[in-house]
Amino acid sequence: MSTDGIAGGKASFEQHITETESWNVLMDGVSGPGKGGRGGRMSTDGIAGGKASFEQHITKTEFWNELMDDVFGARKGGAIIFVDAENARKGVAKTSGAVALARLIARAFRYDIQKDDMTLSGSHYLQRYQEHPGHDQPSVLVLDEFVGAGSGDGRRAMSNQNVDFGKAWQLLRTKRVVTLATLPDWNEADTRLQKYADYRVWCREKPIGYFQPYKVTVPFNASGSGGKTQTNGLSYDGVSDRIRFPNMDAEGDPYYHHLSEKKDELIHSSTWDADTLGEDGEGAGEAASADDIQRRELVKVAIRLYKPWDKDTTRSYEEVADAIAEKSDTWVGNRVREWKNGEHRELVPNPQEE
Repeated sequence: MSTDGIAGGKASFEQHITETESWNVLMDGVSGPGKGGRGGRMSTDGIAGGKASFEQHITKTEFWNELMDDVFGARKGGAIIFVDAENARKGVAKTSGAVALARLIARAFRYDIQKDDMTLSGSHYLQRYQEHPGHDQPSVLVLDEFVGAGSGDGRRAMSNQNVDFGKAWQLLRTKRVVTLATLPDWNEADTRLQKYADYRVWCREKPIGYFQPYKVTVPFNASGSGGKTQTNGLSYDGVSDRIRFPNMDAEGDPYYHHLSEKKDELIHSSTWDADTLGEDGEGAGEAASADDIQRRELVKVAIRLYKPWDKDTTRSYEEVADAIAEKSDTWVGNRVREWKNGEHRELVPNPQEE
């Protein structure tokens, strides 16, 4: 996929990504004027790896082009990216890499990323996914400590939440959400959830501040929950690209520090499960089940297809029911009447009132 118009376009990129104008514009909102060097621009001093040469902009890599094609190409879907570490090492900046990549992706999508898009809680992630814009606006979520904070562990393969993740990630393709889930080791994740992943981003042990991207594939005969996935290096020269990322902790990134605060709350709590903490650190948040998410999506699709605000609509309840294939014409009619009575407006606003 061409990078025209995406995160800096066809800028020449013989220098490090953090020395380009596109990255400086992105990081201006992170550091603010007067921080990180000249006029608020981000210095590469102190960034993991130092001032090493960088052969190409990340938007010139096969990984970036594959990801953008997933979202903007014919598929028009989302993506699941697992971010893990070489030798499952701690302290190799997985969270920093995930946050930096999330911010760059959000910039490419023109998505206004929020702190609520960064979480340790599986239930909050599912709820936030439910609230995300949908097909018309690609967006980004970061689920940090995917295994360590109580979600996605292969030992919990039959847990309700892992089942919910599986259902939700099937729906993500139409939701156009890019999820970055960090964990110590790719192999610790539930094997069924691995199959739904699109990419693995492997943070190198040395030097800290580099990752290598891989495409996740499922062999033809890898059926069942025990089937193994494969990862293939992404690069135009046959070797997985080694991509450099900034130290978001050293740069004082507010999104990175939001996640750090959540980790501190979890460490000092009476449990190691982030779902037992609300996003304010007190009390349990209510989980959004995959069934709830699916129902809301079907309501949204049915209303948009029928267009009850349009007096000239020619579609019948039966035609809409046939189009979504999962509900009856009576169900469609009930949802349309509810919308006319003022319900479901958070899902489908009245375009005549906007």
